[in-house]
Amino acid sequence: MKTGSTLARIVLCVVAAFLFLSAAAYGADRDTIKVFSDGKLAPGITIERGQIKDGMVVTDPITGQSTFTVKGLDIDIASKDLAQVWFKIVATGGNEYQPGYANVQVFTTSGITIPIEWFPFRAYDKNGPKYMTESCARSAVFAEHPDGSHYGKITGFAIATSAPKGMHITQMEVNIDKTMADRYPDDPAPDPKWSSGKIQDIFAISGSDRVCLQETQSPLKAGNSVWKDGKVVISGARNEIIPFQIVMQTADGTDGVNDVNVVFTGVKNGDVAIDNSKAERPSDPYDYVGRYIQLYRSRYIQYDKNASMEPGPKEMVGKWIPEIQLPFEAKWGGARFSIFPNQTQSVWIDTYIPKEAKPGLYSGQVDVTVAGKTIKSLPVELTVYDFALPNKPSTNAMMWGAPSAAKHGLKEGTPAYQNLEATYRRFFRHNYTEMFKGIGAGVTDEQLADAGEWRLSSGEIYTRKEGYEGPGSDLPASVIFITMYGGGLKPFGGPDPYGDEASWHKGLLKYQQIVEKYAPGAMIAWYAWDEPSHAFFGGIEAFKKWMNIVAPWVHSFNDKYHANVKVYSTTNYQVAKDVPALDMYQGTRAQAAEMKKEGDINVHYNGPQGLAYPSAALRIVGWQAFNEDTSIWWMWAWSDYQPAFDEYRDAYNFSNQYGEVGAGVGMFVYPGTDVFIKKRSPGLDGPVPGVRFFNWRQGFIDYEYLAAAYKIDPAATLKIASSIASGAKLNQGLPNEGTSTGLVTDSERYAAARKALVEIILKGKTDK
Repeated sequence: MKTGSTLARIVLCVVAAFLFLSAAAYGADRDTIKVFSDGKLAPGITIERGQIKDGMVVTDPITGQSTFTVKGLDIDIASKDLAQVWFKIVATGGNEYQPGYANVQVFTTSGITIPIEWFPFRAYDKNGPKYMTESCARSAVFAEHPDGSHYGKITGFAIATSAPKGMHITQMEVNIDKTMADRYPDDPAPDPKWSSGKIQDIFAISGSDRVCLQETQSPLKAGNSVWKDGKVVISGARNEIIPFQIVMQTADGTDGVNDVNVVFTGVKNGDVAIDNSKAERPSDPYDYVGRYIQLYRSRYIQYDKNASMEPGPKEMVGKWIPEIQLPFEAKWGGARFSIFPNQTQSVWIDTYIPKEAKPGLYSGQVDVTVAGKTIKSLPVELTVYDFALPNKPSTNAMMWGAPSAAKHGLKEGTPAYQNLEATYRRFFRHNYTEMFKGIGAGVTDEQLADAGEWRLSSGEIYTRKEGYEGPGSDLPASVIFITMYGGGLKPFGGPDPYGDEASWHKGLLKYQQIVEKYAPGAMIAWYAWDEPSHAFFGGIEAFKKWMNIVAPWVHSFNDKYHANVKVYSTTNYQVAKDVPALDMYQGTRAQAAEMKKEGDINVHYNGPQGLAYPSAALRIVGWQAFNEDTSIWWMWAWSDYQPAFDEYRDAYNFSNQYGEVGAGVGMFVYPGTDVFIKKRSPGLDGPVPGVRFFNWRQGFIDYEYLAAAYKIDPAATLKIASSIASGAKLNQGLPNEGTSTGLVTDSERYAAARKALVEIILKGKTDK
């Protein structure tokens, strides 16, 4: 599996494993229990399906049913205020003696088994060239509760693999964090006695620009794509969100400024206003009916060491980057706020232009206040174009993941959790993206028919009754993924080795009937395998053989039941040529034309992810989606953080089985509530966006401009798209890929390209 591949990246999305931080990283007070070291088991420890040989634990071939098990542990965590358990299991001897990933089950006296899924053993190989160089051999468990009394004692653990492996283990160790305070230190607190601090500069920047925390000499203050002669100048179509940012800089000295606020009530054109005056619930940032203005305060994350996966420019090391955008309504981190001396503070402002807004010039102002008194007002001019973005998007922009039930203190599957997920889904759709998580192959008939769960794929949650207004109103999901990440060789049963046609038809029919009921017209995508070129057992030729046996059964199901199930794999056109029944895969624009003739669908995924990329980096995905004539572009993932992870303070959320570390990889939207790290919990029943997510959104808004202009002047539109997208390589986790390169990060270039598209669209309306 290559560096940064999608399968490598899913480790922390679906698991309770967190790998790269050493004890020294937090200075945590920690107990260490050596289970196996120096060729010996600790007293009282026994093992099953393994023996000690040549100073190692040599296991029998282990699978999901036949696990290697360690018993006899007696580790009391009941008295700990932080049930943080760090496992270190070092395997050695090459790939034939260790899996890329395995699952570890931790047993407790409470009867609760804590899973560490996709434990990355190859990062732990002492013979490997990257062992302990880019990542520490740690894996943390922090499951349902931060309270150790929930679990009692740890009594043992078991290792299971998806393919039979006999492992050589040289070290097993369990570490227990003793206190929450050591692991989660406080943020610096503003001084209530500050009296002489001043805000000396206030200016605006676009949503695709950024000013870091200590960047007090930004050239953007002199002017940029939205800051013209001391005025905020923005424009957009109906049914579009228009962003800009206000940047405040304090003077040097010892005193900062307390009780700062930014006020933007909207804009007017005569007696027509775009504001929140008709909002049904104006204090709820997740109720969009009549609520067209939203303000966010930037939260800064330090990029203090260069990530080995998608590294940033060296000059970014040590910088505090504005990323997390906390709604002003947040109980922690919202408005009002303080600014330390000789620092900046950004505020993000979104304006949604409703579908019925009349075109023309709207005006308003942004007021910056201190202790309730306005210290500066910035004029705002918004031009509303005489066209609207469509209610149904022209392509499918999707992000994989689900809100963390644990972070929000809820149980998955409960009505409260389903309501939370509905809130998240509305948030994503309002931002021109679909949140999806896929449906597993192993669900029971009762789970499959859960009306509460399927309601989330219907159009019911996107109505005014449910607090929704915006793009995609009233529409159900357009694509339903099944067996996402883990369908296996025979997800629908039947005899070995791959099942049979009758069993597959029976299994698929259950999905089809449910989809027809709740999301009529939606396409079902059977996710056959993730990145088979380096993740399928036996290699790509074995994958092709398997697909050519089972994929035709999906097509025969469609013919028999008049269904619309597509066969999808994260592979490319070259592989698909040898698998006629493969319907969804990755191709170029030229290949997409051939794919359409066959009824196939061009699907791309991922792109620039790292936190240190410039803000505009992720915006290019929408342009590349148009440039490659892509029908679906999805991102793994948006929620790659675990209950124990301090996402509001720590940039480095990810590590794969090669020991590579990612900063912000797979993490674009943040939890609105954190019952584990309460001191940094925003206290919101919904999501908190990041700057990179917003730029993903802006790219797919740009896609709608490209689609509209293409209908009028295809040649000119393709030339404009090429001016942004050509030369860009976006990492999609396939073999032999590097990180994303050739990205346009200059917001002025985006502004100029959009202006050219607007001219084509408006000229087309005039010509009619």
